[in-house]
Amino acid sequence: MEVANILENKNQGFIYGLMGNINLTTNYNNYSIITGYRFSGTVKDYLNSNKDISSLKMVMLKEDILNKHASELSIGDLKKISLAKALIENKEYLIFDYFEKEMNAHEKEYFKRLWKRLTNDYHKTIVIFTNDITSFWDIAQELIIVDKYKVINTIPKDKYYDFMDDISKPEIIKFIDLLKAKNIAIDYYQDPKDLLKAIYRLKENTL
Repeated sequence: MEVANILENKNQGFIYGLMGNINLTTNYNNYSIITGYRFSGTVKDYLNSNKDISSLKMVMLKEDILNKHASELSIGDLKKISLAKALIENKEYLIFDYFEKEMNAHEKEYFKRLWKRLTNDYHKTIVIFTNDITSFWDIAQELIIVDKYKVINTIPKDKYYDFMDDISKPEIIKFIDLLKAKNIAIDYYQDPKDLLKAIYRLKENTL
């Protein structure tokens, strides 16, 4: 299944969440696949931009990364740089290929806000390929469920809750959802003992 088939007849300014196997080949030109592929040379050469550092700031990177070689960077940084390049080139469609991997909870929340800004203020269309549907369903305008390269279901935003209720979540996911509902950021606990104390308090409904 081609990305072009998903983008066809879609208006700009919407976020789409997908899961499953997708063929990322397409003949559509004004798009960028945001992934962690490696490039050769420095970040500055790859971005081909001497002055515009605003895109780096938008993706949570500092100016000093411009002089680093691709081999020095983490997969997470490579993905951010890939997004920075797409922003510099002003691509119409931004396609995120499992972008959330290697990122912590704070980064995920930041990029969710950024994606909403890009769709609302810059009228870009954002497509998210992911198996972690619970991370993005709250910002997605449409969920397209894909299995073995075929679309098996398309769920509009007003049907999300019915769909989510039908999912049989593992206990650990239910627990994480409970933490989120009580505004407990699990990644912020540096000491495992403090996290265990928070879990016990939550279990006793004292939070």
